[in-house]
Amino acid sequence: MTDITFILLGIIGLFLIFLIVKSAIVKSKIKDNFCIICASISLSWIVLLFLYFYGLFDNVLIISLLIGMSITGIYYFIERKIGKRNKFKMFRLPFILTLVIFAYYVLTLENIFKEALIIAGLWLVFIFIYFYNNSKFIKKLLECCKE
Repeated sequence: MTDITFILLGIIGLFLIFLIVKSAIVKSKIKDNFCIICASISLSWIVLLFLYFYGLFDNVLIISLLIGMSITGIYYFIERKIGKRNKFKMFRLPFILTLVIFAYYVLTLENIFKEALIIAGLWLVFIFIYFYNNSKFIKKLLECCKE
């Protein structure tokens, strides 16, 4: 069997374990916000990342794909939490690029100082626009990803 077969079976196994655990938890805020798919995917890439850094696993592509899935999940989770506060949605680009650069660093452990400066600059520009209250520009930012 290939790496991907084992990984898929592992994710399915984790999903079933988390499903059982979640169903056993009494109603709580944690239970309501706990996504078993996200947990299964995240735990999988975390374990694979450790194995990768210890030389026991070499398929960085599948780790990257799984991390990308987690980034998407985090993005949508935060967007759902923001809800009706539309003005905060203008920060979607800097937020998702921050997650991407963090994931890149986690995978490579390279010095990302220049990239971090670019992301920080992007945040500053968006924060300036937010406080400057350029309604026309903010409206265009919000319209970029209409649901």
